Amino acid sequence: MLCLRKGKSGSQDKNGTHGYVSHRDEQGVAVLIALIALSIFSVLGMYMSVNATTEVRISDNYESKLRASYAARAGIDHAQALLIGLQFNDLLNGPDGVPYSNTTSYMNQARTSAFRNPLTWQTARSLNILDPTSAVAGLPDDGIINTGRFGTTNGTVIIPLTGIALSSPNPYGSGTIITSRYFVKVTDNAGDLTERTAEGTVPGQLDNPFVDADGTIIIRSMGVAGTIRETAGGAVRANSVSVYEMRFRKSRSFSFTSPLVLEGDTIVPSSPSMWDGAAFDIDGGTAYGIATIDPNLANGTPVNQVTSGLTNSQKKNITGKGGTPSVGDITTTLTDDGLNLLNAGYLWNFIQYEVPTFADGVYQGNQSWSGNSQPYVGFFDPTKDATDPVQNPKITYVNGDLSLGGGFNGGGLLVVTGALSGNGSITWNGLIFVIGKGDCSFGGMNVSMTGGLYVVNVQPDANGVPQFGTTKFTMAGNSQFLVNDNTTRMLTAIIPPRQTSYREVTSLKDAT
Repeated sequence: MLCLRKGKSGSQDKNGTHGYVSHRDEQGVAVLIALIALSIFSVLGMYMSVNATTEVRISDNYESKLRASYAARAGIDHAQALLIGLQFNDLLNGPDGVPYSNTTSYMNQARTSAFRNPLTWQTARSLNILDPTSAVAGLPDDGIINTGRFGTTNGTVIIPLTGIALSSPNPYGSGTIITSRYFVKVTDNAGDLTERTAEGTVPGQLDNPFVDADGTIIIRSMGVAGTIRETAGGAVRANSVSVYEMRFRKSRSFSFTSPLVLEGDTIVPSSPSMWDGAAFDIDGGTAYGIATIDPNLANGTPVNQVTSGLTNSQKKNITGKGGTPSVGDITTTLTDDGLNLLNAGYLWNFIQYEVPTFADGVYQGNQSWSGNSQPYVGFFDPTKDATDPVQNPKITYVNGDLSLGGGFNGGGLLVVTGALSGNGSITWNGLIFVIGKGDCSFGGMNVSMTGGLYVVNVQPDANGVPQFGTTKFTMAGNSQFLVNDNTTRMLTAIIPPRQTSYREVTSLKDAT
């Protein structure tokens, strides 16, 4: 039986009867509305699900990118700390000491920007950061930071091809998990004007990307951190990748070739006479035995102040370039970093603020050392190669006067801001800087030095501005000053190179 009701309008149809709607019709409308609502809620739910997934991806990618960036920066810092004492060419050629290949194609590849990366961008994005061994298998070892090949023994790798893993506490259990890894590579600044100009002075090495000529290298650190793994267009993306690049330049301000360098517009004896006795020996080899640097050439050079007190027998003991006595002024030959030696502010900043930051030993105030009481100040044997494992040169800084007694010995770099004096026999293989008070008296000492001595007076004036002053020096006894190639190599490496640039690198910058 149908249940009928009167229409809202009470109107009649064409036959004169009243219109009625059945419950079945109402149920159909309700179902339609329900379906529409269900569709809307389904779309909304799908949107919320996709949005949540997207937010998770964004959050994970952001966190991963930060981890990769921090890893890359950690790699740069690690590499910078390792540079002290390492030879640039040893780094460029890897632990085996030779380029991976001498073919034209490899050499051309080594001159590109992309070659500076430890890994290709594609490899870095897809490798397994827990164990990247398979991904790096077969890669050249050129540019791997190492101690340098010695004889037939390969250098010790310090940052391996597999990189250095960084970890954090496991949020889902005990122990730690590897969250990122950094890879580091050293390359030459091939193609730069300074490099090409310097290469022109090295026979057969023009545009060779595995020979450093201008004292500049490039270090890239690639940080890799895991993220949500996905594949698109056949390419796997499992990691975020960040790359930072730094350029480092050797400090060549103190690249002396003479065993004794005295700087000052005026150079006078530290004791009654500058030269006492005829038992000393100063041999500059192919350079001057004694080199002077004059911060004020307007009134002549101080060469005469150094030589005027020499007797004929003493003159014969100073040999090297230019005959005997081998004493010459090198002021006008200074170029590039060497010009810093004519800047009193640079020298003052170097001894007051730079050296204390990288010295192995820092001693404040006046010191008195002898063989029985001296601290360990390094060891260097000039008869052995600078990369020999027995070598252990140190940088020692004394902010004050230093008095040395018999038996004192060491090797590396000794920096004294006050007066240097003493008595007895001492042995030093390396370089000694007496910068500041500029007063060095070897009058009561028998000094055996293979390397060099640099003395200069630099003091601040009443306004605190560093100025050159009167340098004092005295030589006596059976002292011997010699130059040595191995010592020179050590000295160029022991002073930390300075950073000249820093930037983040993207894959687009490696297109050429």
